[in-house]
Amino acid sequence: MDRIRRLALLGVWGLFAIFPVYWMAITAFKEQRDIYQGPFVVPGVDFQPTLQSWEYIAGTGRDQILLGFGNSVLFAAVSSFLAVVIGAFAAYGLARYKYRFGPFTNSDLSFLIVSQRIMPPIVAVIALFAMFRFVGLLDTHFGMILVYTWFNLPLTVFILTDFMSRIPVEIEHAAAIDGYGKFDQIRKVMLPLAMPGMAAAYLLSFFFVWNDFLLALMLTFRDAQTLPIVITALSAQMEPRWWLISAIGLLAIIPPALAAIVLDRFMERQVLRGGIR
Repeated sequence: MDRIRRLALLGVWGLFAIFPVYWMAITAFKEQRDIYQGPFVVPGVDFQPTLQSWEYIAGTGRDQILLGFGNSVLFAAVSSFLAVVIGAFAAYGLARYKYRFGPFTNSDLSFLIVSQRIMPPIVAVIALFAMFRFVGLLDTHFGMILVYTWFNLPLTVFILTDFMSRIPVEIEHAAAIDGYGKFDQIRKVMLPLAMPGMAAAYLLSFFFVWNDFLLALMLTFRDAQTLPIVITALSAQMEPRWWLISAIGLLAIIPPALAAIVLDRFMERQVLRGGIR
């Protein structure tokens, strides 16, 4: 009975989670009249599928969509990587050394760092706009990678500090006896053991950057626009083209889904490897 109840709950949750994606998928193959005269649910039964959205994506709107898609992939992949690398070294320092600046200790420093992520981005976006305009980084790829790295760095430091503090310090002592210097201890011992945590931090950072709207809206105009801005431009018109928005939304799901699948398998292998060690 308990098994049936669990399966029923999982089934209801699965339908609840999948139905919005299914609705977006069938909307991407509808014509305008099918959207506004519906609801139509089953392709080929209560409406005839069409490829007009995909013809627009492959034709008239290709350049704009590819620009936003490429920028989103670039910003998410590079800024998340930089945030994880820099955050790993910062987290190692907080996990292995004791600091005191007046009344502030490691826990205070950790809270100060993570508070930068707790702060809503809208609080800092005006100051960022003024700074970027002054130094000429508005609507540039380097500027967006820089701001997204800053945006995700507190999160990676917070995650990896706790993860690295759980790795026994005796492993580093053994590496030191084998002749490893401090940098080699970090690079060849600590970072491989911390790979599952780094993969989780990278995945979260990737999602935050991929879904970001506010920073891209305020700091880009044309060359560095991301996919959420492109989608919003379609929905902000006098009559939103839901069929196009749904089709581009399907494309927007692909990179995060691939990242989640690849990093999930990577984390599983790293955990098993660590257990074998």
